Amino acid sequence: MVPLLQPVGSWLKRSQAPGVRASGSITTRTIRELLILPASQLRDVSARVAEVASPLSASDNAATEASRWAHMSYSDQYDELFCHKPLNTKKVVPKPSKEAQADQPGAGHVPFSDVYTVPKRTFFGRSWNATDLYYTAFIGGVHLLALAAPFTFSWDMVALFLGSYFVTGCLGITLSYHRQLSHKSFATPKWLEYVLAYCGVLAVQGDPLEWASSHRYHHLHTDTPLDPHSPYEGFFWSHMGWLLDNQATMERVSNRSNADDLESQWYYRFLRDTYGWHVAAQFAVLYLAGGLPAMVWGGALRMVWVWHITWFVNSASHCWGYQDYDTGDLSKNNWWVGILAFGEGWHNNHHAFEFSARHGFEWWQVDMTWGMICVLEKLGLASNIKLPTERQKARLAIKKPAASAS
Repeated sequence: MVPLLQPVGSWLKRSQAPGVRASGSITTRTIRELLILPASQLRDVSARVAEVASPLSASDNAATEASRWAHMSYSDQYDELFCHKPLNTKKVVPKPSKEAQADQPGAGHVPFSDVYTVPKRTFFGRSWNATDLYYTAFIGGVHLLALAAPFTFSWDMVALFLGSYFVTGCLGITLSYHRQLSHKSFATPKWLEYVLAYCGVLAVQGDPLEWASSHRYHHLHTDTPLDPHSPYEGFFWSHMGWLLDNQATMERVSNRSNADDLESQWYYRFLRDTYGWHVAAQFAVLYLAGGLPAMVWGGALRMVWVWHITWFVNSASHCWGYQDYDTGDLSKNNWWVGILAFGEGWHNNHHAFEFSARHGFEWWQVDMTWGMICVLEKLGLASNIKLPTERQKARLAIKKPAASAS
C-alpha cells in the first residue's frame, strides 16, 4: 500500500473539451489526445472526458452509455465497476448522481451536507492483511504517544510543535507534495524542490512519489468509485478508513505510472526505497535533542495534528462548505480547513483549477501556502507560477441568483 500514511495527501466539468462532440462516437485516439493536453489549457480534462466516455463500452453509442452512468448512484456505479477485475484505473467514469445516491436503500446522511453514504467495505468484518495491521498499529501507537502531551508540557515544546507543524504541514505537504509535486503549479531550483520534499517526508504521510500518484488518481476520479477516498463510502472512510484497507485502496492506486516524472528522478526513488529509515531517524533525532517531551510534541502530537488536518481536506472539504465553481463533484470551500491546512480548504476552487498555485481566490480566503509561493517568487526562487485567468473562472462560476428588486 502507501508507505506509512498516504493521505490525500485530492482533484470539473460542464463545458466540452476540444474534439468532443455532443453526440456520436468517442474514439480511443480522441480520448488519448484529450488526456495529454496540459493542465494550463484545460481545467480538468479527465472529468470532461468522463461526461462522454463510457468506462466499459467501446460501442458507437458511447455518449448514451455515459449518460446512463451519469444517472447512476455512486453505489450502483461501484457495484458495476468492481464486478469487472482488474479495474482500469486510467479510464474515467462519469460523476454519479447525488439524487440517485440519496435514494439508495439504507443510505446514511452526513449531517449538514448533501452527501449520502453507502459503505462498500465492512471495517471489522473483512479480512485484514499484514499492511492493515501494521498501519493500524503505527497510527494507533502515535496517537497513544500524543496523549502524553499534558505530562510533558513546556513552552519550549509548544514552540517545537508549532515550528514542526509549519515545516511539515505547510512547507512539506501543502507547498511541496501537493502544489509543486502533484500539480506542478510552480517550479523551484532542484535543490530547493528536494529540500521541501524532505519536509514532506517528515510529515510521515508517505514518500513523495506515492503521495503524488495517489493524489493524482483522486483528481482523475474525484467522487467516483475509482477515487481512493470519496465520502460517498462514508465520512470515516474518506477521512482515514481508506488508509486501513490495503486491498481496496491498492485496487485503485497501485499503478504508479502516473508519477513517472518523479520516478525518473534518483532522489524520489531514494526516498521511496529508504522511507522507513527517515521516519525512524526523525524520532531518534527528536529524542537526542529533547528526550521524551520532544518525541511527544515535535513528533507524535505534531504528526497526529498534521495527519488529521490533511485528512479533513479529503473528508470535511468534500462534505461541508460551499461551491463557487461547477466542478461536478462534492468539493467544497471550507473556511476552517482553509485556515488549519494553510489554504487547502478552499477545495472547490482547487478542484475547479487544479493547476493553480493559488487556492484562496478572494482576499478573505486565507491561503498561507500561496503567500509562501509569493515570497519565493520575490526571492527569485519560484517561477512558472500557474493561475487561472478571469475568463476561465467566469466560465466555471456558478451563477448566483439575481437579487430581487425591492
